[in-house]
Amino acid sequence: MAWKGNKPTDFAVKVVSDSKEHIKNIVIDTVQSLVVSSPVDTGAYRASHIVSIGSGDFGVRGPETNANQDAAIQAVKIKLGNLIYIQNNLPYAERLENGWSDQAPQGIYSTAFNFISQKYGG
Repeated sequence: MAWKGNKPTDFAVKVVSDSKEHIKNIVIDTVQSLVVSSPVDTGAYRASHIVSIGSGDFGVRGPETNANQDAAIQAVKIKLGNLIYIQNNLPYAERLENGWSDQAPQGIYSTAFNFISQKYGG
């Protein structure tokens, strides 16, 4: 008797593929949320959200950097099981997170985390 329909291995491959896509979407949405909620003076903070895979990146980006584009480039490299870091290494980033700016009195990363948790059911 021949197998009819989808093979169980096809199902497993689909689950892995869909999971990778889901993780990439979460990373991209998170960075977009961070960029949108970032207070802007010179644009340096907005540009300095960094996505790195496997280990933190302790660099700082200049205001000409496009954080969304950088995140999209990194998202292509994501594999299931990777540890993904999203950070901002500017010296005043912690002050901004603690409400230092009138443009983002509730912080940036905490509000992005809440938004992503609600959107993706975390």
